[in-house]
Amino acid sequence: MQIGLVSLGDWLPDPHGGGRISQHARFRQFIDLGMAAESLGFDVYYVGEHHFSEYALSAPPVVLGAVAERTERLRLSTAVTLLPHLDAVRVAEDYATVDVLSGGRMEIVAGRGVYQDHYRYFAGSWDESNAMLCESVDLLRRLWSSTDVHWSGAWRPPLDGVTVQPRPMQAPHPPIWLSASSHASVERAVALRCPIVIPTVSTGVALPAALATSYRGLWRAAGHDPADAQVALHVHGYVGTGSTDDARRLWAPYQTGYLSWVLRDVRGMTGALPPTLQVSDRPDAQAVCGSVDDVTRELAHRLAAMGGADRLLFQCDQGALPADEVVAAAERFATRVAPRL
Repeated sequence: MQIGLVSLGDWLPDPHGGGRISQHARFRQFIDLGMAAESLGFDVYYVGEHHFSEYALSAPPVVLGAVAERTERLRLSTAVTLLPHLDAVRVAEDYATVDVLSGGRMEIVAGRGVYQDHYRYFAGSWDESNAMLCESVDLLRRLWSSTDVHWSGAWRPPLDGVTVQPRPMQAPHPPIWLSASSHASVERAVALRCPIVIPTVSTGVALPAALATSYRGLWRAAGHDPADAQVALHVHGYVGTGSTDDARRLWAPYQTGYLSWVLRDVRGMTGALPPTLQVSDRPDAQAVCGSVDDVTRELAHRLAAMGGADRLLFQCDQGALPADEVVAAAERFATRVAPRL
């Protein structure tokens, strides 16, 4: 099982009243965290893409290109690439550029996004987003795998003998994963022959097992190569230095502040946080937070329930948690939790 480190790129004030660091400083943190991911032994570094909010990271290929130049073996990925908002030709060009710069280490996780309001500012609508995503995945594969591409679809002008440059180093193309938080998204991934990332913050704890089982079963029924049926589990978490109670007390202001902002300021939701979005103070909460032993035990239980995973993605860089503590928590995860899983 590979391990990944995730930053979605929020730029929030310190929950203890310390204000907000500059955007320059925050972007340096994204790059420094990628360098730390390599030195700590992570296999993949993931960064998010968001728009029109205090998620400051809207251009992941730029950040990943900077990380590529400062690392040697670390794979680089998005979390996610919002294909319905983007032109697949530019996606092919931008991420092939990172693939070449990195020596063939680029991947993407594609998705529709979770903020329906964003569709008011880009082409298309939420109701059309599934078809837009499927069309873009198909075109992206063709552009990366072939030269002299002839193509027509519903969401962009047709292509007549196009070859995009640069050509990606990976053959037949850089991996394309899909975000999967529902049974419909699992079915879409199987139809498109893509591996999946299950984001626990969206699904809660119980659903990933059912999604993984469904995905693998549908994959077999479709006759696809079993070796390509990869599943990644994405969790928010924090690994403390002492007891679980101490870890929860330290982390709670950052995680609850982050989730409150996501639900209210970004999505426009009001009221109490749903149970699946609470800090992990009970077994059915979405996050993992606690001592090394308790985090290991909880993650082992979740992985066993879903029949294992090909990748485990750990996200602790949110809510203005200080950068040194983000790296320290990531180190404890990589060196003391992951090896026992």
